[in-house]
Amino acid sequence: MKILIVSGFLGAGKTTFIKALARCTGKKFAVLENEYGAAGIDGDRLNQSMKNGEVNLWEMTDGCICCSAKGDFATSVLTIANAVDPEYLVVEPTGVGMLGHIVENLQQIEYERISLLAPVTIVDIHSYQRYQREYPELYLNQIREAGTIIVSKTEESAESEKDALKRFLRKENPNAVIVTQHYTSMSNEMWEQLLLTKYDGTVICTEDEASQKMPESFSVNNVVTSSVERIILFLEDLIRGKYGDVIRAKGQMYAGKIPIQFDVADGRYCITGIDGITTGKAVFIGKELKRQKIRRYFITKNKMRI
Repeated sequence: MKILIVSGFLGAGKTTFIKALARCTGKKFAVLENEYGAAGIDGDRLNQSMKNGEVNLWEMTDGCICCSAKGDFATSVLTIANAVDPEYLVVEPTGVGMLGHIVENLQQIEYERISLLAPVTIVDIHSYQRYQREYPELYLNQIREAGTIIVSKTEESAESEKDALKRFLRKENPNAVIVTQHYTSMSNEMWEQLLLTKYDGTVICTEDEASQKMPESFSVNNVVTSSVERIILFLEDLIRGKYGDVIRAKGQMYAGKIPIQFDVADGRYCITGIDGITTGKAVFIGKELKRQKIRRYFITKNKMRI
């Protein structure tokens, strides 16, 4: 069972997006709805708008799944996995749920039959300035923890408004996929990617694709590390498979104040000193590369330590 969290602040349009997800992907999935209050209004709307059999709806109306009801939440997810075993479970938290806490709760019950997809956060273009000012910790957490950010209610918005919001979102979450056009115009491939991208950034492939899959590559720029020792630890983890099946990698960067380059091939690596460099960069080639995990290592962890 693959779990997709569709997060977003109150009134952002999560339920409407989930209906579009079912319609555009043609998938049948279970939905776990966490209402803010005792009356399950959004659940009723989902049931009324879906054809019979498209959605198996479960509701939690007593507490927030990120905090007070997290134990019941974990139990509900395991119950759905064992009793229904859908291919996909879409979790719609209350709009005031802390996305990072929900992810942590789900990671505690992950195993071979339950995997977490990269979360989606819906952002209302008309209210984001107000809510990030009034509820900064909660609102920004929903943005920063997302793998994909969908901007809603853009039908009458000027391009300048969309661009301003995109700059704000990119600043808060440099690694997320950001969609500013209305999601009804998204391609079939983009919809499918929501159901194929794992939380760590790797992409799930079908059995046919897996047998024919060629090595993929990606690069990161402006990379730094705080010391030679840290890049050694990173490369040790790399050749042991922590970041995917990497068959070739190379890069150049500053390790503290020392300019270095590294090469990885055949399960071995080497590090050498070089003359000064202008831009740190690295390239990775292999299968099932954990892109977000690699990006976080360089961009998040090391920049904070320098």
